[in-house]
Amino acid sequence: MAEEAQRRPHAPGPIAVGRTLLALGAILPGLGAGLATWAWSRDRRRGWNRAIRLWGELGTAAAGIRLEVEGARHLEEPRPAVFVLNHQSGIDPILACALLRRDFVGVAKQELRRNPWLGPAFAFAGTVFVDRSDRARAVRALQPAIDTLHSGISVAVAPEGTRSPGSRLGRFKKGAFRLALAAKAPVVPIVIHNAADVLPPGGWWMTPATVRVSVHPPIPTDGWGLETLDRHIADVEAVYHAALGAVPSPP
Repeated sequence: MAEEAQRRPHAPGPIAVGRTLLALGAILPGLGAGLATWAWSRDRRRGWNRAIRLWGELGTAAAGIRLEVEGARHLEEPRPAVFVLNHQSGIDPILACALLRRDFVGVAKQELRRNPWLGPAFAFAGTVFVDRSDRARAVRALQPAIDTLHSGISVAVAPEGTRSPGSRLGRFKKGAFRLALAAKAPVVPIVIHNAADVLPPGGWWMTPATVRVSVHPPIPTDGWGLETLDRHIADVEAVYHAALGAVPSPP
């Protein structure tokens, strides 16, 4: 009975509840400011850049997140790029906005589009929604992301496809790397070390923490081909295993 009681999550205090609601609610002023900027300037990119920047700044501040970033220069050049991030926590979209700040769109699962809270904001930001249940449709759905890269906008993808369990890194799916190959865009690995300290898998309430992030040098894809793609993906996975000291999930 004592062990069972220890496993039960503690009831959140009012500060934790307020912090979480403010961090998630930061999407609203960001979206409002972005829409206003778009209406005023007639420039959608300028509008979503403002929305992204505000959500990243306000969301991390409300959650009490301090980012400690190694290799931050790789977030700026070269662009456009395919930024790949490991997925540890529900806070990761806010972290992506705080890190990348401008001129990028995300690739997300189709189910997120139906979310009444996040769906409209992500759609406004140009997110590419992919139906993971239909592989052929998912591959075709990447074409807008390829067009986005050709237009000079970067793309952010979590290649695991779902949150990784604890420190264990999930197997990388091919979509992000097919995208980089098709657009001849560099791949930039962004390793998030401890986002679960803020919001653990299955958790609801955020805890202030310093989140460590290491951004690795861009990996050119000019010499990639479909026949060698598996090897290149394994090389990128190895960067994460080395940085996290994590073992891969079983296939």
